[in-house]
Amino acid sequence: MRSKLFGKSVLSNFGGELKMIICGGAALNQSIIDFFEGIGVVILNGYGITECAPLISCNRNEFRRKGSVGMPIIGGKIRIDSPNEKGEGEICYKGPNVMRGYFENPEATAAAIDADGYFHTGDIGYVEMVDGDQWLYITGRIKNLIILSNGKNVYPEELECDIQGVWGVNEVVVYQGVCKNNPEKELIVAEIYPDYDAFKAKGIDDIRGYFAKEIKKINDRNVAYKFIGRVKLRTEEFPKNTSRKITRFKIDKTVD
Repeated sequence: MRSKLFGKSVLSNFGGELKMIICGGAALNQSIIDFFEGIGVVILNGYGITECAPLISCNRNEFRRKGSVGMPIIGGKIRIDSPNEKGEGEICYKGPNVMRGYFENPEATAAAIDADGYFHTGDIGYVEMVDGDQWLYITGRIKNLIILSNGKNVYPEELECDIQGVWGVNEVVVYQGVCKNNPEKELIVAEIYPDYDAFKAKGIDDIRGYFAKEIKKINDRNVAYKFIGRVKLRTEEFPKNTSRKITRFKIDKTVD
């Protein structure tokens, strides 16, 4: 009853008739989906890319799985390229909506679309087969992947999703820090842009100490090789492109 009353007060701000939201463009924490479903709004999480015009997969009204970005669209097929022992690899897609190629750039086209007609997305994920249907799960992006000297792979997006659930976080990017004084040192860094207004409103002055405790909680529940060894605080938001996506290559990753 309490959740229904709370949901009614939230939905009234959207006109009282909101029933469904279709979401894409960036990773979405499952807790957000669960919250909205708890107040009566279905969120259909999907996945796409411009070169596939632009939808690859999506959850359906009555066919949804937690953590998944759904099944491929009608006529589409997903293949995982070079999967590891967990079945994770590059997501490759073939369907009627794949582009013919990059304009006047046959080299880039050949690199992106293989001989079998599959487009290589550059994203990492795995497929789960349920009753003959492909359910796609995304774990990261190849160019962001952190490969440790012990061969373990760390997906920054997974850690970022955990940290985004911490109160007081506006934005966060996780990456492998660059130690100029010790180039061989492996250090996973969480760079956070805090919600300074929220901290001020609560009278919290030791923001660094607060995040140190919260990151320790995340480290304690993760496997050892995903250990976040450094927290950096920003005084301004991360640089972004025209689509308001963070431009990771512009971030200073040095830690000394």
